[in-house]
Amino acid sequence: MTASVTDLLLDLIRTHLGDEEIGPDDDFYAMGGDSLTALRVVTEAQGRGLSVSLRDLLYYPTARDLAAHLEQANTSEQASAGQSLGAAASGAAGPARAGLLDPVDRALVPDAVTEAVPASALQVGMIYLCEASGDPELYHSRTGWRTRAAFDEKLFREALTTVSRRHPALRTSFDLGTFSVPVQLVWAEVEPRLTVEPADQDGPHTAAELARRWSAEQVKRPLDWSGAPLLRCHVVTERDSFQVALSCHHAIADGWGLGRMIVDLLTVYDALLRGVAPDLPELPATAHQDFAAAEAAAIASPEAAEFWRAEADVPVLLIDPGVRTAAANAVGQHAFGLEPELLEALRSAARRSGASLKAFVLGVHAWTLGAWLGRDQDIVTGVVVSTRPETADSDLVVGLYLNTLPMRFVRTARSWAELAGDAMTAERRSMPHRAFPLAQIETRLGRPAFDVTFNYTDFHLYEGLGNLTALRADGWWVEGKPSFPFRVDFEVEGLEGGSRVVVDFDPDLVDPNQAEHYAELYRQALAAAAEDPSAPAQLPSVSRAVRA
Repeated sequence: MTASVTDLLLDLIRTHLGDEEIGPDDDFYAMGGDSLTALRVVTEAQGRGLSVSLRDLLYYPTARDLAAHLEQANTSEQASAGQSLGAAASGAAGPARAGLLDPVDRALVPDAVTEAVPASALQVGMIYLCEASGDPELYHSRTGWRTRAAFDEKLFREALTTVSRRHPALRTSFDLGTFSVPVQLVWAEVEPRLTVEPADQDGPHTAAELARRWSAEQVKRPLDWSGAPLLRCHVVTERDSFQVALSCHHAIADGWGLGRMIVDLLTVYDALLRGVAPDLPELPATAHQDFAAAEAAAIASPEAAEFWRAEADVPVLLIDPGVRTAAANAVGQHAFGLEPELLEALRSAARRSGASLKAFVLGVHAWTLGAWLGRDQDIVTGVVVSTRPETADSDLVVGLYLNTLPMRFVRTARSWAELAGDAMTAERRSMPHRAFPLAQIETRLGRPAFDVTFNYTDFHLYEGLGNLTALRADGWWVEGKPSFPFRVDFEVEGLEGGSRVVVDFDPDLVDPNQAEHYAELYRQALAAAAEDPSAPAQLPSVSRAVRA
């Protein structure tokens, strides 16, 4: 039996990683797997009758080891070992989903609302910070691009309406006062907010400049989270192409979800231009209910609360918690590109270390923090993680399925490979508790859990746009403001600037020269780690920074 299960798992891994050379003893993550690809492998395996979870794949990342684990585990043991977000996506979560709102609250839901579930802690937190800070740019995401195709307003509006009907998040508003808990309301029908203007062919501004000007004006018009839709779309037409600009509240979509919405929009418009029916896969019906149930279960778990207390119960790195404001004003930035040769060398080093690329560069980040601040123990950094439920095709859903959680590196005087291993071990340990809200962690600590965050992104879903035949998209740009005082983004083939590292910081809380020093240290550390992952984590000459 194990051989056939191994073959099935290996076939799924090869298919989703696009590499037929992967063998049964190759590590899924070291070969390029990430959390969203893992989700597709796991849910497709479940569809083939295997009782497997994301946690299983994280602990047994080769096809052979995973098959052996599945064969040895009996049904009851597997159910116990798989307690995670996947549990909330299974039939066992049905009663929890049914009771997400109590009967009194359900009676208050307007007739025009098709779905009402508790808003997540992250959604409520974002809305609170937006209101408390008075900053209309905070969590106000703006994205734009050029579409190389003729603009047909009727067809484009039809495409936008189709996508709005497809994704409940695009018909969402929030009610924080009527019900006993904050609630996310999904309305049966909303009118997409689309405006169109022609480019002035003889004027001083190009279409791209007009789209950017519209984006800048949106900052002066805060999105009203109590009214749907929380998405605006603007088009500037040219002769043979058109610029598209989107403005949306981050509370309805994370970066992957917004990308999914864009891919669906262009896919539908491409089909309409060709005069054929759009062909989009069916979406899971209960993704947000599944996540809401998982979050509620996590909040009720004393084990989860204690796990995160222990993970974050060390001094923060940069800023005295007493001087933290409601929301950081992260307007300073340093960035550097990742050349293709360096990125490939990092991938190779990660494979030799038996780690994912994310874990490898995260370990380098932890060492850089220690070198930057003269501290080689108890480095805690926030790490952005996916909380999409283990529901088949949940990666196709638009929504906010993220959490930012503390990750503790006990010692950084390690080899680069050992630091990557520490990151992988930390991810495995935290897997069952990743739905536990950051706000709950900080409430229990009585202070911020960290003041540095790390986010690894590889939005490979945009590769699907290459299959469209009636249009082409390019000239991408992205704007927005995070609320953390110091944030490091490691972007693989990002839309706007290719592969790069972006360091955003609040210049009122972090000295710009110190932020630049971190960026330079990280750049050098990545190069050193890529050259020899088994070497001790150090640079030929490291100058110690004064504590910021």
